[in-house]
Amino acid sequence: MFKEVLFKGVKTLEFENDILRVKIIPSIGGKIASIYHKVKDFELLFQNKEDNYKKPELYSKFEEYDAAGFDDAFPTIDQCKVEIEGKKVIYPDHGEIWTSEFNLDLVTENSITLSFKSSILPYIYTKKISIDKETIDINYFIKNIGEDDFPCIWTAHYLVNCEEDMEINFPEGTKEVVNVQKSSMLGNVNEIHTYPETKDLNGKDYCLNRVLNINSSHTEKYYANKKVEEGYCSIYYRSKDIRYSLSYDRDILPYLGFWVTEGGFRGDYNCALEPTNGYYDSIQIASKEDKLFILKSGQELEFTMTIGLS
Repeated sequence: MFKEVLFKGVKTLEFENDILRVKIIPSIGGKIASIYHKVKDFELLFQNKEDNYKKPELYSKFEEYDAAGFDDAFPTIDQCKVEIEGKKVIYPDHGEIWTSEFNLDLVTENSITLSFKSSILPYIYTKKISIDKETIDINYFIKNIGEDDFPCIWTAHYLVNCEEDMEINFPEGTKEVVNVQKSSMLGNVNEIHTYPETKDLNGKDYCLNRVLNINSSHTEKYYANKKVEEGYCSIYYRSKDIRYSLSYDRDILPYLGFWVTEGGFRGDYNCALEPTNGYYDSIQIASKEDKLFILKSGQELEFTMTIGLS
């Protein structure tokens, strides 16, 4: 069933079954603001720390807003300038979706369909979110309705709560990761480390499938080295005996990033498994790495993200 509620000052659609309670905010990018497991008494998503949501505008800085819940980063993560058929287009910080108000196309007892037409690029972005027992399916449809092809990166910016006893599981076959931000533990950008355990800069064991405590004042960002071998990753919360999982088509989203803040970003304690179709973060870097997706004129990028919590 669903109902309309006021959540942190904004109109929110709340879906509920015997197991999950899910909150979705159409006016802020179609954000999933909460996934609460009723049986386990467990909130998966990192929550907005303010009493009310601030409504961002196009080209707002992501770090100045809630940085919480599940957002879609498209057509980039890092702000960048892109030339398309002689015209310069600025792709916003963390993309255009998180700042945009979505149209409410259809609501049923267990699903919602939202859509948005871009103001900076010729595309229509549609997503259908369906809740069934312990599973949430998000069907994405991104169609280029213009005459020109354009480069784009889609990334799941799904921020979940950290707990010290959690275990992070990259896809089977992941043996190495590539560091993509300067780190006091992992060193310089492009340093390659073994996974799930490596050595830090002091030669000490450093477990990449675990997190540090909230007082560590630390952040990391790294990617699985090369394409993933399967479209499945997960986090097991040991003290809650509950597993969060993402299942998807690895041919469409062949790369996987991981972000964690252990108090290092605004004091937040969260992380994100980030399946993506580009490596990594900006159009320029992905182009240089020859790992950039081009959405051709008339083409529709279609895929499904299945979220499990059991």
